[in-house]
Amino acid sequence: MTDVLYFKFMGTKDNWFDKLLMKKRFYIIITLLFIGVFAYIFKWQHILRFFDDEYVVNHELLGTYGDFIGGVLGTIFALISTLILIRTFNQQRAVTEKNKEQIENQRFNDLFFELLRLYQSETAELCGHIEKKQGTNIIEINYNNKDFYDVEKASLQKKFQPTTSYERNRQVSLNLYMSFYIKHRTKVAACFRTLYRIYDLLDKSDLKENIKNNYLKILRAQLTDSELFFIRYNAMTYYGENFINYINKYNILKHLPTFELLEFKDWWQDLTKSERMGINIVFHNSTRLLRKVLLREGSNMTFRPFNEESKYKFEIRTRSNYEVKIILQIDNSNVNKIMEYRGFEKFSEKKIQALLDCYLKEVFLYSNFEKFNNQKDLEFYSEPIKTDGHIFTINSGVRNKKEKALKIKQI
Repeated sequence: MTDVLYFKFMGTKDNWFDKLLMKKRFYIIITLLFIGVFAYIFKWQHILRFFDDEYVVNHELLGTYGDFIGGVLGTIFALISTLILIRTFNQQRAVTEKNKEQIENQRFNDLFFELLRLYQSETAELCGHIEKKQGTNIIEINYNNKDFYDVEKASLQKKFQPTTSYERNRQVSLNLYMSFYIKHRTKVAACFRTLYRIYDLLDKSDLKENIKNNYLKILRAQLTDSELFFIRYNAMTYYGENFINYINKYNILKHLPTFELLEFKDWWQDLTKSERMGINIVFHNSTRLLRKVLLREGSNMTFRPFNEESKYKFEIRTRSNYEVKIILQIDNSNVNKIMEYRGFEKFSEKKIQALLDCYLKEVFLYSNFEKFNNQKDLEFYSEPIKTDGHIFTINSGVRNKKEKALKIKQI
C-alpha cells in the first residue's frame, strides 16, 4: 500500500474556564459587580443628596468619584487582560501538544508503511523464477505471477499423507513444513522477520487504541489465506516461537480457514472446492458463536443457529463457561438444501463426530498454540451416536476438569 494514512486529531474540549471567558455576559456581570460594590463602598464615606434642590454639586467630590470609577475600571480591565493571557497560554500549550502528537503519529505512519512496502516487496520477489535440482538436472519453476504461498501451500497439501491420529497429523505436518522452510529459508525467513517487526512496532507504540486498531486492520487485510497458513505453521516451530504472543494478542490468524489445514486432509481430500469452503464457513460461524457464548459468564445456555426444516441441525450448549458441547442432529428424511453442509453428505456419522472432536481441539488448544488453556486441564469427549429412526444425534464436547472458564480468542 503506497497511500499515506492521515488521522484527524480530536482537540481537547474547552474547559469551563475557556467557555466562561468566551461569554460577553461574564464581562458585563463582572463590570457591574465591581462598579456596584465600590460605589456602595464610596457611598459609605460620602453622603449623596440626589433629590435636594438646594444642594450644590461638590466638584471636588465628583472628581474624586471619577477617579474612583477610573480606578475600578482599570482594575477590571487589568483582571480581564490577565484572564485572557492565561487562556492564550492554555491554548498555545494545547496546540503545541497536538502538533507534537501529530508529528509523532506522522513519523510512525511513515515507518509503518515503509515496513509494509518492504514486506510486500519481499513477498513479490518470491513469485519469480526458482531453480531446483533433481539429480543432475536443474528444473526451473516459474510461478507465472501467481502467489508463491498459494503454489507452495497446494504443494504441501498434495504431499501430506494423513494418519489416523490428529496429534500425529500435527507432527507430520510440522515435519513437512520444515522441509519447505529449509528449502526457502533465505527469502521466507526475511518475510516473517519483517512482518514480526511491523507487529512489534505497533505493539510498542504509544498510539491511541482506536488508531492502533486501524493499523492492525490494515495489516491483517494484507495477509492472504495462504500467508496465514504458513504463518501458523511457522509459529509451531522454534523459528516462529516469538511471534506466538502477537498472533494470539491480535488474533492474526482470525481469517485462516481452519478446514484447509493439513491436519484435516483426511476429511477434505475427497471434497470439491465449494464443499471444502462450505465446511470452512460452518467452522468460522461456530467459532464466532462460541466466542459470544463464552463472553457470557456463569450460566447454562443453548444456541441453535439452524432452520427447523433443514437436514442438519447444529447446536451449542455451555455449562457455566467451563464446558462446551456441540450437537449435530442429522435428519435423513430431509434433503439438504444448505450449501455449507454439502461436504457433510460425503461423511459417515462417525467421521463427522471425529471431525467435530478435532475441531474443538483446534479451537481451544492448538489455534492459540496451547497458551490460553492448559492442556492437562482439558478433557475432550464424544458421546455414543444416538439413533432414533432416521434421525442421528452426534455429541462432541470439551470441559475444564478444574471447572475454570474456557478461553478463546476474543478479537
